[in-house]
Amino acid sequence: MSEVRVVAILVAKKELINEVESILQQIIEPSRTELGNVQYDLHEDTETKGTFIFFERWASSEALDKHNNTAHFKHFVQQIDGKLASLDIKVLRHIA
Repeated sequence: MSEVRVVAILVAKKELINEVESILQQIIEPSRTELGNVQYDLHEDTETKGTFIFFERWASSEALDKHNNTAHFKHFVQQIDGKLASLDIKVLRHIA
């Protein structure tokens, strides 16, 4: 098994920045407790308010797949729907 990393960039609609941040905060702890989670951190771009970046590390692609199918992640997806100006998700494999 090879570790998988995820970088997700979420840009909140300007009028919903505080609501989006609150929703993002709620997914962190349940995700960190999942089997196979190595790191699950949330950041905010210092130059662009409302741009949030998740940096995640998972023990394997199977662990990431399980995360994406958890009840708390599905609930998160429902909550965030329609509140983002953009979303960019990159799944990365560490090579050096």
